[in-house]
Amino acid sequence: MIGLILGVAWGVFFGELSSWLKVIGDIFVKLLQITVIPYISLSLITGIGGLSYNQVRAHAKRGGSIWLLISAITLMVVMLMPLSFPNWSSASFFSIQQLEEPPTVDFLRMFIPSNPAHAYANALVPAIVVFSILVGIALIGMPERDALIRPLEVFHATMMKITGMIAKLSPFGVFALIASTTGTSGVEDLTRLQVYIIVYILTALTLSLILLPGIIMVFTQFRYRDIVKALHAPLITAFATGSALIVLPMLIEQCKQLIAYQGRLAINQEDADASIEMLVPSFFTFPSPMGLLSLSFVLYAGWYIGSNVSVTAYPLIVLAGVPSLFGGPLLTIPFLLNQLRLPSDLFHVFVSINVIISRFGTLVSVMHYTAIGLIGTMALAGQTRLRWSRLKLVALVSVVLILPVILGVRAFYSYVVIAPYVKDDILKRMHFLDSPQPAKNFTEVPEMSDGQSGTPIGLAGIEKRGVLKVCYQPDEYPSAFFNTADPPQLVGFDIEMAHRFAKRLQLPLEFLPAETESAAEDLLNRGICDIYMRTLPVEMPRSRRFELSAPIYRSSMGFIVKDHRRNEFQSWENIRKLRHSLRIGVEDTPGSIARLHMFTANDNIVPIESMEEQLKLLKSGDESIDAIADMAEEGAALTILYPDFELVVPKPAVFFPVAYAVASGNNDLVKAFNTWLLAQRSEGAVDQLYRHWMLGGAAEAEEAPRWSVIRNVLGWVD
Repeated sequence: MIGLILGVAWGVFFGELSSWLKVIGDIFVKLLQITVIPYISLSLITGIGGLSYNQVRAHAKRGGSIWLLISAITLMVVMLMPLSFPNWSSASFFSIQQLEEPPTVDFLRMFIPSNPAHAYANALVPAIVVFSILVGIALIGMPERDALIRPLEVFHATMMKITGMIAKLSPFGVFALIASTTGTSGVEDLTRLQVYIIVYILTALTLSLILLPGIIMVFTQFRYRDIVKALHAPLITAFATGSALIVLPMLIEQCKQLIAYQGRLAINQEDADASIEMLVPSFFTFPSPMGLLSLSFVLYAGWYIGSNVSVTAYPLIVLAGVPSLFGGPLLTIPFLLNQLRLPSDLFHVFVSINVIISRFGTLVSVMHYTAIGLIGTMALAGQTRLRWSRLKLVALVSVVLILPVILGVRAFYSYVVIAPYVKDDILKRMHFLDSPQPAKNFTEVPEMSDGQSGTPIGLAGIEKRGVLKVCYQPDEYPSAFFNTADPPQLVGFDIEMAHRFAKRLQLPLEFLPAETESAAEDLLNRGICDIYMRTLPVEMPRSRRFELSAPIYRSSMGFIVKDHRRNEFQSWENIRKLRHSLRIGVEDTPGSIARLHMFTANDNIVPIESMEEQLKLLKSGDESIDAIADMAEEGAALTILYPDFELVVPKPAVFFPVAYAVASGNNDLVKAFNTWLLAQRSEGAVDQLYRHWMLGGAAEAEEAPRWSVIRNVLGWVD
């Protein structure tokens, strides 16, 4: 707790100067993961191997039933938790991950340890758990099992000792993680973290103090006040230490005393004590509700970055996540983030806030083990029955509490505390990566002056004239647009490419707007501009109208859709199935319309004449068009300006090269440009600009430094 408090204070004081502490936090996280797989494997082997077959059957039947019931209820609550996340605007730049195929999970490979060495080497936790359980069961019937179990117990104790040694570093690790997170996260990020922490805490309190004691009441004679009174010491101790393991001996003793309380229950006390001592430790290695609650972070992670996890992914989270929890959340969370193609850096966020939420999670774990011990023991003695009146009461109280938690948090953060949406401002503030050439920007195409030929000219004529004239597509984020600098600058990927080409020619620039491709063709043919610096998909119809350059980069086709309709466009197969009911907008060029028709088989294609018309459609939220087809990089940028929309790249991703254009027959100029482009690509300059403009590198560089005491109050640093 001291590390947590000092970490927050350090981050607030030093701000982004705390970023170097992330390395220390990374080291701490990796140290925590060292013993996870050996520990869980050894726990299962020695725990099961030390029992008898009768003990395994009896306890598996009773205790396993209770575990399944509690786990099912907890998972239902976890799946409902996204309903509490407010509908805040969020969007992101294009990411290469959007082109990747959705993960195909091989459940046979994940669960069947055909090669145990491969499972251990690749951290396939479900397969490791299955292998360990099989070894433990096989050991039960072995006459000399102690010869193996005892060395394994020593090895297990060694892993525990290593864990204890690393745990001593927790104050420093927590300090580093919290300090770097607090110092580098923006206000919006911290507010979003607050949402999850509050939802988790309220959910954990409801489960531990209402729902789980209620389940005990439903199946046994115990009363609520007796349960809470007996367990107040283990609950408080677990919360204070953040560990359910520490209070297991205390918990077992309190359960024994509760059964023996005033001798009210017709059960042999010695048998009850033995049952409690067997049940609680046996199920300690199984995933607890605390671990199941941690799965909600994966759902939160999608909302956090503005890409909500689809309901269709919930089976994967359950089937792959629950077995992985045998290895603990520190192994499960990064595993699921990878499976769902979510940024792995979010795991550091989980580790940071886990310092807070885990203390409330331990309350749920303690009550969970209590439920297994008490209900399982009473079931073995034949003292359980379903009490309908208590069931109705517990169900009513639980619903009355859980629904306000979910809906109340959503309402509070939707209408009272609203995180400001600033990504559109960040996009509009983007600037050049390199120093630009002298340039003049025309808002309208000037009339031809006397002496102009009215025909395209080659490189020699351009150099003689002393200026490179470039046509561009206005308002095409992030390729060509005016930023919010004072005075505004014409910037973007295409614009900076033009500046670099002009720098190579040692010429100033003139930029002329071309609202449509047809307008650009006319300006090129009349010699009013020399090159059309707009990334155009390379197509046969277009090659007849222009002389196209060599490919600049490879793009993909995406669809700009309303957030709630993104699942309809996840695959080309699904789009083709819905083709008769979908109206899809696309740029009004023969090549664009033909390409869209080829992949969608859709005849309800709506031509969009200009970028201005496309922006109006997005601004108005016109429901007459279901989606707008666009290049993925530029479509993603438009969703930043209009965050009610989302970019979807259907799978399998469709790729095509993009190029710039000059007037048809102007081979001299296109040859010179291609020679320059080849050099730029080989030097990595094009990739550098792609990362800067298309992947959001410029936006990250443009973000103002995080508020800090040392900068904004004391003024000690710039």
